[in-house]
Amino acid sequence: WVPLALFSGCASGARTRPGTRAAMPNEFGCAEGSPSDSDEGNRTSDSEGVRRLSSSDSEVPFDYPVETKFGGHGKNGVWLTAGIIVADVVGAGILGMPRAVARFGWLLGAVVLTLLLMANVHISILMWKVKMGCPHCAHAKTYVGLLRGAFKEAPKWQRRSMLTATGVSQYSFLFGLMGVYLLSAGKGFGMIFFEQRICLPKWSIAAALLLLPFAGTAREMGSYRSLVWINVITLCGTVLIPLGYYVIIGSDELANDGARWYKIAPLEPTGVLSGLSTFTFGLTSQFLLTEIMSEMKDPTQLPKAYAQVSAPFQLAAFLTAGLGGYYFLGDKSSGMMNENLPFNMAIQMAAVCLVIHMLISYLIKGVVFCGAILKNIAEDYADPDDPRKRSLAAWNSVVIPTLAFAWLLANLVPFFGDAVDLLGATLTPLSCWVIPICAFVRFWLDAGERRPHVSIFEWFCIVLELALAFVLMVMGTYTSVKTVVEHWHTYGPPFGCHCEGIWNTCACSSDHIGMDLCHTMPGAAEL
Repeated sequence: WVPLALFSGCASGARTRPGTRAAMPNEFGCAEGSPSDSDEGNRTSDSEGVRRLSSSDSEVPFDYPVETKFGGHGKNGVWLTAGIIVADVVGAGILGMPRAVARFGWLLGAVVLTLLLMANVHISILMWKVKMGCPHCAHAKTYVGLLRGAFKEAPKWQRRSMLTATGVSQYSFLFGLMGVYLLSAGKGFGMIFFEQRICLPKWSIAAALLLLPFAGTAREMGSYRSLVWINVITLCGTVLIPLGYYVIIGSDELANDGARWYKIAPLEPTGVLSGLSTFTFGLTSQFLLTEIMSEMKDPTQLPKAYAQVSAPFQLAAFLTAGLGGYYFLGDKSSGMMNENLPFNMAIQMAAVCLVIHMLISYLIKGVVFCGAILKNIAEDYADPDDPRKRSLAAWNSVVIPTLAFAWLLANLVPFFGDAVDLLGATLTPLSCWVIPICAFVRFWLDAGERRPHVSIFEWFCIVLELALAFVLMVMGTYTSVKTVVEHWHTYGPPFGCHCEGIWNTCACSSDHIGMDLCHTMPGAAEL
């Protein structure tokens, strides 16, 4: 067994110092240290019972165990949590589902998508079991904090390695996504006002300015509850508006000449890997799952919010986008669904939904990213329930430079989008599949006689999930590097205009649907 062999040299129970009471297993099957062993030197309490972990216990730059709450427990119920999970999981990647389905055919594509959603739900439930079962993880409010608790009894080298890998993979990819969201929102503005000759960097600035009032005041993912539901509505719009337009006009105007439709498409290794990567990482939520649980009123309800509410919606949304787009585009599916709309009111309506969806997605990721920075540099002002104006000022002193730097880096690197794809292919399997499974195995080994029951079938599934993660990590990285090399000559200079797809001119969008005039009228390419 790969997961067991990885930690075969580690103790299966809690360690005790000479002269201290032996650790006893708790009701979840995790070994608990004695009060003198677990609390001495790194826990204190004040008269209000607010628990604080000393920052001296931190071992890596990403490990900020100081946790105080003016308000006590989380505030989010089951439905709001499900909405946040949807907002986190279902991003702009849903617009690329038809292309992924085309790699497999409509029947096999639907089966693969369903199985990968089940795998993601399973891994998320493993993380929840660690959070609920391990006493060292009970107060963890961050992904790094969860790993810190799960590996508390592990050898020091193992604990430091896991914490560093978790922090690097989580925060670097989060920041990359934030830059992509700003670019996508800027592109959405360009599609809305496609007759205005304004370049993408300026539209991205407009998106950042629109976002700033919300980012500067939202210190928790559930701060603006209405935005969570608006995000769900706009998400539906980004999918249903293109599909509705396809229904009205049929497939005559779409660039699908010679397209074919398959139940099971001819499978090619590169196509299968590409489709698996799109499906798998379009469904991942483990980056922020611990932070989402920490905002729940009752974290024990996470399986209900995830498996019973969020997952069915995710499946319906991805199947609708993937199968619906494939029905109209066939194996000629390419790009994003909204890019297969001509310059008219339909693309403008879809772009409005895209802008709102991207900005809310940035808001959710930004809460976690900026919160991590603030806890590291000014932990006294990091509590989201702190009512002091100085605390809000400290929060904005992180939010504003982060927003500015995300815009700067996204426009400075000409191949930023492909660079984020490379980062995701390298780090996402590690952070969303490998690390959560390792955390569960570590917790299971340390739980002793009270460890949770895991069937042979579940261990088999865990091994398959790990194997798939490593394959996607290696091959996905190779494919992403190859894409960067192949597209190198197409990248413009830093802060280039990038008017493709956002200006209705032949010079910028001659290959866009509805721009046939560019290929038939002499001299039209200069327009």
